[in-house]
Amino acid sequence: MISAALDDLQLSRLHMRLLLIAGLGYMFDGLDGSALAFFLPVLKMQWGLSAWQASMIASSTSVGYLFGSFASGFLADRIGRQRVMMTALAFYCVASCLSALAYDWRVYCALRVLCGVGTGAEAVVIIPYIAEFLPARLRGGLCGAVVGFYSFGYVGAALIGVGVVCRFPDGWRLASFMTGAPVLLLLWWRRALPESPRWLEARGQVDKAREVVAHFGANVRAQGAGPIAGPIDTKVILRDRHWVFRIGLCIWIWTFLFFAFYGIFAWIPSLLMQRGMNLSQSFGVSFLIFAAQIPGYFVAAWMNGVIGRRRVMIGAFCVAALAAAFLATAPATMGVIIAAMGLSAGLNGSVAGLYAYTPELFPTEIRATAMGLASGVSRLGAIGGAFGIGLLSSWGGSQLVFSVIGAALAFAVLPLLTVAPETKNAPLPELG
Repeated sequence: MISAALDDLQLSRLHMRLLLIAGLGYMFDGLDGSALAFFLPVLKMQWGLSAWQASMIASSTSVGYLFGSFASGFLADRIGRQRVMMTALAFYCVASCLSALAYDWRVYCALRVLCGVGTGAEAVVIIPYIAEFLPARLRGGLCGAVVGFYSFGYVGAALIGVGVVCRFPDGWRLASFMTGAPVLLLLWWRRALPESPRWLEARGQVDKAREVVAHFGANVRAQGAGPIAGPIDTKVILRDRHWVFRIGLCIWIWTFLFFAFYGIFAWIPSLLMQRGMNLSQSFGVSFLIFAAQIPGYFVAAWMNGVIGRRRVMIGAFCVAALAAAFLATAPATMGVIIAAMGLSAGLNGSVAGLYAYTPELFPTEIRATAMGLASGVSRLGAIGGAFGIGLLSSWGGSQLVFSVIGAALAFAVLPLLTVAPETKNAPLPELG
């Protein structure tokens, strides 16, 4: 009853407020993750890092993200979405500020792992949380638009790189404090974030769920509360081939996408410096490449509702793969910049489709857990990309790097072309 009321709602100011809050959460996640790409060239010079040590730092956030994703997905289905998001944000902000005080690469790497725990725990819960409030007909486009706020974080990181990291000897420390600024969001989130009514209903708290829905202008006929749902045993999920298939599908796509995504965006300035640019030039060009994320995200978000999430991802993956193939052979600087912008737009269009698609595959009782599993396991791909691309670039240069990226994108799109279902305009599934 409550789920049906939510699916039929008109978009309201409360929806827009939740979308803005969620978008800001992703913006700061993107800011934190991408800022490291601008810190690395400086840290390599300051601390005399080897390729292996720099790769350890580049992959550190994804290591933490892996653990944060698993933990938050599990907890969000048991103690609620709101509590997990707020705790994760506070944890990340403290770790980010502490990383500014690191005195060597080992301490910094460890603190970056903790930052990843916080951002991973927060990011995994945001989209399931938002999806559970949105009407079915608008869910794909709006979820994609929320994820698009990541691109603002990446552009912000590029601006910080150019304006702060380049200009001061210890600019990366000041920038690390700046990435801890979202702690101020907690003052707003504490007042403005209701618990998910779908989660409340699934836990048998029907009266509380009805109160939340009433604020959005829906009238839900009073009913007695059903039996209180206990925590979902993971073994129950793993015994159902339907959900196992869908989790495996998401893990496959997420893993290869994030190998390419974090492999590229963790090393963009460094790869540009390999092509002869100085630090300032590489940061400036990186800004253009990161700015290409914005149309990539928001065009894909709009297309989610027009042609469906699956087709959006197929198209975006193809754009990214073609751009990677061109980058593997492009000799001219201008061609490299244009192709890199195409790769950036394609990768982020894929992310906009995937973040809208994944929560629509699972019922409320296991949605955050499934999202956590997919996101957590896929961090192995992100770790492999961030760590491996650094080593590959030192062994075989950018041609080898972009050839491997193109191959990863080809693997990612395979199940979308063959077995993946479409979720456009479909109601969120129910357990059983």
